[in-house]
Amino acid sequence: MSERAAALADDFARANAEAVGFARSCGDEAWARPVPGEGWTVGVVLHHIADSYAQSRRWVLEMARGDGVTDTAALIDEANAAHAERAASVTAAETASLLEQAGALLEATLRALSDGDLDRSAPFGPAGGRAFPTAELAAVPARHTREHLAHARAAASAA
Repeated sequence: MSERAAALADDFARANAEAVGFARSCGDEAWARPVPGEGWTVGVVLHHIADSYAQSRRWVLEMARGDGVTDTAALIDEANAAHAERAASVTAAETASLLEQAGALLEATLRALSDGDLDRSAPFGPAGGRAFPTAELAAVPARHTREHLAHARAAASAA
C-alpha cells in the first residue's frame, strides 16, 4: 500500500468523521438554519458533502486511469442546484448514514491508490481542462468537507 495514499485516506476519514459527528449532533432548529455564503441550510450543506463523495470517487478513479475528468464547472453548478432542491427535506440521520456509507467507499478508493496512480496526470474539466496529478485531486475531498463543515458549524451555532 502507498504511504501517500494511506495518508490521504486517513486525512479524509478524519474529516468525514467530523462531518458524521456534527450531523448526528445537529438538532432540527440548527439543521434548518441558513448558511451564510452557501445559499443552503445546514442540512443541505451537510448532505452536499455526503453527495459529493460519489463524484469525488469517480473523478479520482478517472484521473488515476489517466482518462481525465470531462465535467465542467457549469455542469457541477447545475448539479449542485438540483441537489439542493432534492436534499431540502433530508434528515440529519439520513445524511449521517450517507456520510458513513459514501465516505467508506471514497476512503477505500483513496487507500487503494498506488504511487503511480497518484503521480499520473490527466486533464481536469472543472479546472478548464488543466492537467495535474491525481494526488492533487485526491486531497480535495478532505478539504471540501472541512470547508463546508466549518460554514455549517458556524451557522448552526449562531443565535
